[in-house]
Amino acid sequence: MSRTRKAPALWGMAVALLAAAGALVSGYLTWHKVTGTSLWCAGAGSCDLVNASPYSELFGIPVALLGLVTYLTLAALGLYWWHRGPAVPAWVPLAVAGITAGGWVYSAYLTWIEARVLRAYCLWCLTSFGLMTLLLAVGVGGAAAALQREAAD
Repeated sequence: MSRTRKAPALWGMAVALLAAAGALVSGYLTWHKVTGTSLWCAGAGSCDLVNASPYSELFGIPVALLGLVTYLTLAALGLYWWHRGPAVPAWVPLAVAGITAGGWVYSAYLTWIEARVLRAYCLWCLTSFGLMTLLLAVGVGGAAAALQREAAD
């Protein structure tokens, strides 16, 4: 695989892998929210308190489920980007950047809620926020690279 083919594909691979990890975390949180079972929190934080708070739902929909849908969407876009490499349409990296920006803002808001309102932290939620932060960096970097490549063509 040539260097020009490999570099754009790596952006997509990073998005796909990070989003898959996020889907696992959100899937775990969704399962426990829906079933009402206790979360494993490794003795670090108050996962059950956070997952049972009024902030864990948006219009009656578990926030973890919204996260799962977001991560699965990003994983699908990442796989497509990875597969297409430099032939990926510019809208794909731009969509990844936009979705991750929105996800990051909402995750930051929820982390603020944990710190300032609930005064309790969920290790899984913080892990999701970290993954979304990495996805934002990769998404914006990949979108910038795609736009530069398109401008050079």
